[in-house]
Amino acid sequence: MTAEGRIILVRHGQTYSNVERLLDTRPPGAELTDLGREQARAVGQELAEYCGVTRGSLGRIAEVLCGISLRTRQTAALAASALTDAAGLPADRLKVRTVTGIHEIAAGEMEMRNDAAAHLAYAEAMSGWLHGAPAARMRGERGETLGEILARYRPVLDELTSVLADGKDCIIFSHGAVIRTVATHATGVDPDFALANYVPNCRFVVLAPRGRAFGEWELVRWADAALP
Repeated sequence: MTAEGRIILVRHGQTYSNVERLLDTRPPGAELTDLGREQARAVGQELAEYCGVTRGSLGRIAEVLCGISLRTRQTAALAASALTDAAGLPADRLKVRTVTGIHEIAAGEMEMRNDAAAHLAYAEAMSGWLHGAPAARMRGERGETLGEILARYRPVLDELTSVLADGKDCIIFSHGAVIRTVATHATGVDPDFALANYVPNCRFVVLAPRGRAFGEWELVRWADAALP
């Protein structure tokens, strides 16, 4: 990827598990609520403007990817439909590619819990992942360290940096905690900023590699927060 290529990491729309505040990290997971579907369509319209979509053209958009969870697949499909509608193009002009490795960070033994202790444990692990603590992980089955998280997510990003042309964008529909973690380590942004600035449903983080090594990428946008 050369100077102007961007990777746009979009969190999925609201799910029924979000409403219940459940730590739902194991794919396929819960589906979108009606509000989540509205959010997905709305972010598609927003991305159409952000990526320069015009009648007959998808603008900067080179590819749309999503993870294996039901919520990211649903969000991506609805957003992609809004993008092709904005361009006045057939739906098949923008195919969503499902990839492995970009799923949410596992909640381990706290999976599907919504009590205060579970949320505190995940928040503490999140702080560790953001600050680069090598041993930080959720206890129990599927708990992941930072090294394991980056080892599965980075290959997807590395592929994109090698194929995206100048002035093009790739949109990835993924999950809140893993987006914040990967973006922090891709750009070197202050981990305390990342910890304090949650990524709401259907908000997005924008990265510009600019030909630099992972860890030195530019942070262009972090949801709706002012950048540090």
